[in-house]
Amino acid sequence: MQKYELLLVLPGTFDEKESENEANRALTIVNEIGTNAVETNLGKNRLAYPIKQIRYGYFYTVVFEAESEKVKELKNKLDLDKNILRSFITKYNDKISQAQKISYFNSEVKEETETVPEVVEEVVKTEVKEEKKEEKKEEKEEKTMDLKDIDKKLDEILADDNLMTKV
Repeated sequence: MQKYELLLVLPGTFDEKESENEANRALTIVNEIGTNAVETNLGKNRLAYPIKQIRYGYFYTVVFEAESEKVKELKNKLDLDKNILRSFITKYNDKISQAQKISYFNSEVKEETETVPEVVEEVVKTEVKEEKKEEKKEEKEEKTMDLKDIDKKLDEILADDNLMTKV
């Protein structure tokens, strides 16, 4: 038997109770095919792109053991369920702990691993973009302060009554 991990994405339009019920239904399907199924709730997060006009989803992982021939049957059963937006089945990697997977999921990457270099790359790119945005904001603030000083000086000059007599 091989160890697998299932990632379920349920619609964010459900409330928490409905999503838990749907996840439990999926867990029973997994238990029919495999053994030792352990479910983990990862919470509700924004999707990278809308799926069926839904922008948020509830994420669940299920780690289970099954025969490799039955995994395709499980995938087909999950694809037929209309309440599941997406389901991904991968071989379970013992080298990555659940805490590391959750930290990748929340984009709080603290250390690199060999299995998820794309996630690390994306997080670094977004951090660099955010730093550039902050620098641009600081530059704009400096420019606006200079313009305010110039406006004050112009007001002082124009308010001076002796302006006409000096010329």
